[in-house]
Amino acid sequence: MIVRSAGSNDLDAVLDLFREASRWLAGKGVDQWQWEPRAEQVRGDIEQGNVFVGEDDSGRIIATVTVDTFADPDFWRPEDDPDSALYVHRMIVAREHAGRRLGEELTRWVERLAGALGYDHVRLDCYRSNIGLQRYYKTHGWTHVRTVDAPWRPSGTLFQRPVSRSNVVPSEE
Repeated sequence: MIVRSAGSNDLDAVLDLFREASRWLAGKGVDQWQWEPRAEQVRGDIEQGNVFVGEDDSGRIIATVTVDTFADPDFWRPEDDPDSALYVHRMIVAREHAGRRLGEELTRWVERLAGALGYDHVRLDCYRSNIGLQRYYKTHGWTHVRTVDAPWRPSGTLFQRPVSRSNVVPSEE
């Protein structure tokens, strides 16, 4: 998989991945992402350089991840040293490529980016109701930090992974 920054012409492909993931989750009885994707939010994230896409050998987009420095104050506390991490949002792999460890490959890419930029951790929050996703993170080396039960938020199960600092920025592989 080749990882690169998303451009404005990638918006539809990123939104299609979100829609596909939403349908798949609904089919499994998971309430996560059961809304039309917020195109303006994704467009803004692309414009800010926060969205990355993974392409297969033919150049088709098969994965996406959004990475930024936003430590959601509903979840991350001052004692977590929120500025020490990059935060992962909307990491999605096309269903036809599921089971090929592309999520882990994308995570390692984000970790290399975080390390190259001087961050100590990669962090994320996931839906409290998505037990399967929580299990995935636990079995792939993520540490469960805590679960925040904010009634106004469906998310709140917090995970992080340490990164090693490196002077090498990940190439667009």
